[in-house]
Amino acid sequence: MRTREFESLVKKRCRSGDFTFPEALHFFRDLLHFRDPPPSIITFNILFTSMVGMGNLSSHYPTILSLFNRLARPHPPAISPDACTYCQGASDLDGGRWGSSPTRPTTESAPAYCICIDCCTRVNQVDLGFVLLGRFLKDKRAPDARVFNPLLKGLCRNNRIAEAAAMLFDKMTNLGCPPNLISYNTLIKGYCSAGKTSSATELLQKMIGEPGEFKVDAVAFNTVIDGLCKEGAVSKAFDLFEQMHSLDVLPNTITYSTLINGLCKQGAVRKALELLDCMASKGLEPNIVTYNTLVDGLCKKGLLENPGKLLQYIIYKGHKPNVVTYNAVIDALCKNEEIEKAEELLNDMTSRGVQPNVVTYSTIMDGQDGFKRCVA
Repeated sequence: MRTREFESLVKKRCRSGDFTFPEALHFFRDLLHFRDPPPSIITFNILFTSMVGMGNLSSHYPTILSLFNRLARPHPPAISPDACTYCQGASDLDGGRWGSSPTRPTTESAPAYCICIDCCTRVNQVDLGFVLLGRFLKDKRAPDARVFNPLLKGLCRNNRIAEAAAMLFDKMTNLGCPPNLISYNTLIKGYCSAGKTSSATELLQKMIGEPGEFKVDAVAFNTVIDGLCKEGAVSKAFDLFEQMHSLDVLPNTITYSTLINGLCKQGAVRKALELLDCMASKGLEPNIVTYNTLVDGLCKKGLLENPGKLLQYIIYKGHKPNVVTYNAVIDALCKNEEIEKAEELLNDMTSRGVQPNVVTYSTIMDGQDGFKRCVA
């Protein structure tokens, strides 16, 4: 088989997603045997992109890095990695989606994303990612934000927030590489994860106040709103909610669910229900997280006369209650001394494939003990 014919076969298999990681390794080795002409680096890029989307990613990343080093060896058949080899298609610009498939990338249409640097950061080798960045720059390649974003994520994941901020505000700018929306959103998430919500808020306002090539999206707002709610600063979170409307940034299910959760934690369950109605009026469907928050809030405030009925409503709406949902309802039933109903619900959850946990059993046991004391 000729080089181009084999390349076409590889690309076709990558597009279909109908092959395993070991088969992809064989494709890689077979490609290296073609010499006249050598295979295009584009084919390797497509293969690497597909390999990243397979199975147990944590075990695949080191292997992909070793393949990258093999590709870059100066001995024949030497095939120089290009910017797309450093950058792999997928989630960098479209919020984490692989295109039409939830598990595998559509390689031709996927935007570039740093495959090797990303692999380094995902196996907790951020400094090795910087070595690859150095190689990238040494080859006099022009970087863009997609090269830096995996490093930003890796730094934030390792709580190296100050380094991430220096990279975004100093290094990228000095290299003529303006940060993109993903860059800013990554640092905002890093700030919030580190409990530096005020810094995240300041960065968000900086993004809004300095119009650039991108528009601030709901992801940035949702991240800061979540951070504020976790700190109990729900009123500030609602200020951002109002700002979203003024900037024509549409709140989504995550926005409403986060605010509902914040209100319930403060005991403002009735306001949370009002927000749920507002959410429905916008055509947004609550998810199971939203319902879990409301069930827990209503049960703790004693505002739910029939917890089991709400559970049936959630199922009716097409959602699958999880162990958190059941635990909240079981707790409410036990507090109402409806032990038999709680035990029936325990049987119901197992029949629906929901595995009870230690909280489930502890709640029922505590309820049974309390009921016995009351009867005695």
